[in-house]
Amino acid sequence: MEDAKEVAVAKLAELLKHPDDLNTKVGPLARKIAKEKASIDAQLNTGVQTQLDNVQGGLETLVSSRDNSEKIKDNMQLIDRLCYDAQSMIKDFPRIKKVSRIHQNFVATQQKVQALQELYQRLSDIEQMFAPMQHDILLYDSPLLHVHYHLFKLEEFRDQTMHQARDSPHDVIITLKTYFRRLDVLSDDFTQYLWEISRNLLLLVERDCGPTIVKLAKIIELEEKADEKALAAKQAQTSHQDLQGKGGWRLAEGNPRTIKSYRVEFFEQLHQSLRERFEEELAPYKENEDWMGALDATDFIFNDLELVFDEIVPKFPKKYKIFPYFVLEYHRHTYDFLNYMVDQDLDAGTILRLLRFVRDYYSTMSTRLGVTEELLEPQLLDGQEQSLVNEYLKLVRTKLVEWTSNLMSTESRDFVQRNQPPEMTSDGQYGMTGAVDMFQIINQQIDVAADANQGKLLYLVVNECHKVMKDSQSFWKKLLGSETRKQLDEPEQAPEGFVEYVMAMSNDQIKCADFAEEILNRIMPQVESKYKGQVEDKLNMAVEGYMQIAASGREALLEVTFNDIKPVFHELFTSRWYEQPLIPSVIETLKDYCQDFAAHLNEFLFNKLMNDTLERFIMLYLEAMRRKGAKFQMEVCLDKIQNDVRLSFNFFAKYKSMEELEERFDVIDKVHTILKSNRRMIFVDYYSLRQAYPDVPLAFVEDILSKRDDLDKAALKDIIEGIKAKAREYEPDANTPPTIFSRIKW
Repeated sequence: MEDAKEVAVAKLAELLKHPDDLNTKVGPLARKIAKEKASIDAQLNTGVQTQLDNVQGGLETLVSSRDNSEKIKDNMQLIDRLCYDAQSMIKDFPRIKKVSRIHQNFVATQQKVQALQELYQRLSDIEQMFAPMQHDILLYDSPLLHVHYHLFKLEEFRDQTMHQARDSPHDVIITLKTYFRRLDVLSDDFTQYLWEISRNLLLLVERDCGPTIVKLAKIIELEEKADEKALAAKQAQTSHQDLQGKGGWRLAEGNPRTIKSYRVEFFEQLHQSLRERFEEELAPYKENEDWMGALDATDFIFNDLELVFDEIVPKFPKKYKIFPYFVLEYHRHTYDFLNYMVDQDLDAGTILRLLRFVRDYYSTMSTRLGVTEELLEPQLLDGQEQSLVNEYLKLVRTKLVEWTSNLMSTESRDFVQRNQPPEMTSDGQYGMTGAVDMFQIINQQIDVAADANQGKLLYLVVNECHKVMKDSQSFWKKLLGSETRKQLDEPEQAPEGFVEYVMAMSNDQIKCADFAEEILNRIMPQVESKYKGQVEDKLNMAVEGYMQIAASGREALLEVTFNDIKPVFHELFTSRWYEQPLIPSVIETLKDYCQDFAAHLNEFLFNKLMNDTLERFIMLYLEAMRRKGAKFQMEVCLDKIQNDVRLSFNFFAKYKSMEELEERFDVIDKVHTILKSNRRMIFVDYYSLRQAYPDVPLAFVEDILSKRDDLDKAALKDIIEGIKAKAREYEPDANTPPTIFSRIKW
């Protein structure tokens, strides 16, 4: 009751969410609910009335049946009474009855003696018919039903005789058993022949011996009917003990037949034969522990079941449910075999094959045989697929870590020691074998998982491979950082070849990014829709990670390159710069490095590196203008700056377009303009610089102007105040992207 109230309150809270709803919704809701209640009440009334009518009809039928039973009982008692009373109406009835019984016994004894005399001859005839069949179940037109008919009659005669002699002396019973011994042997042989047929149903239909199976089914049916008749007689004997003492009720003696239960035994023989079938097919693979081969050999299951459905099922009565029996027997043997497999020490490939087999098994059962997974009990692997998946992932993880660790160990040793130059491809690019080897391993694991046709498994394997890739990236990032610091801090003690190995490592990272992207493009059509986003994110992250490591390698090359020429930039605009050209030595150094980069570095990386080199060159040149020792000796410095720009421009023109160079060197050109500007025009030139480079620090302009030797302090002060005023008037666009000045550490 409380639950109903809670549900009602919750429903009202959902319908009436706002105070205004009490005014606008209560009326219509009440009418709607009343209408629904009336409809439900009408349905309930109709249902209750129907149930009452059915109950009333059932009660009337029970009353009628009881009345009929009473009438039958009364009539039977009347018949019994009439029969008993009629005996007193016939003169000498007891004597007549006795003589009649003596005659009946005499006739029965005469028939029994004659049957005993003919027994061996009849047995010989049956044995003669049975002999050709006994050793050849594939006999096409065998007299199976004929043999069974005559043997069945002889067994009935034997059972009746032994039953009638049950109260005879022991020696008489022994004599009868000895006499029937030959029949017993023949009966056992025939029964074993039937079970041999039962164990070879598939062989019989393969050899076009279908009629033999039909005969077998008919014999089982006849024996089952005889069993039912005997059981009914025994039941009657048990149920009518009260009539035992009344003469004439021979039914109470029961049926002498021994219950054979041929149908039960038939299915037991089928069970044994199917178990032997599985053992015969799979035993060689078990002995050799060839589990892959065993799974591949299970096609016989579906072929056999198709044969059963097409050829055997039509030959048996529907009540035998032959096809469901075969399906469940094959399924249970498959279940046992897979459980046996799981208990073994399986490798990763076999686990994947097993998981794929289970999925294909249910699919094939459904598509080829129309048997759904719900009908197949018990469930294969007992629903432990996830534990197998976890075991497989554990093996994959272990192998991937082991293989990649070995690769990283070898490559890191080569990278650190640098005893030999890195390998070179046919196009002259440096490289290392680790990238190719690692992705061969990764591709192998992903391909195997994809072949398993397990959507979640493929995602999980990709996830494991992603972890390996991330670990590899972290390893290279850490190693590159430590080796770069050694190279910059203690270049004399560091082994030679650092630049070459960084180029090789960076090239490998680009290869890895390409490999990861290729995997992404290749497997996405095979990934289930619910995992597509996750797989795409994982592999895109891997690609991005490799590109970042390649960028770190590019940065290391840049640092090493400019580490050699930074001292030269420190002397720009100093007295030494005025005494001799310094930029030519910088250009020569850059030329040596860039020639190596162009020859041995990936084209994409080289273009990026040249962009970085150009930007770093301009940044250092601008930084040099603010250094403490910098002085601008007017006219002389202007010419020297132009000469520096010309030399640099010509060098970078080998690698960059003219339009890009003009755009990049524009900042030096505008600074050069301010340096040569007179007092009246300097504000205009500053405005031009500020408009092109909104993030130019005012302190930078003050510094370079303060280093001009043609401006006295008073003039400089006026100019700076004017520039500050001009700067306050200028409000740059907030959406303007940062320029080179934002990347300079002032």
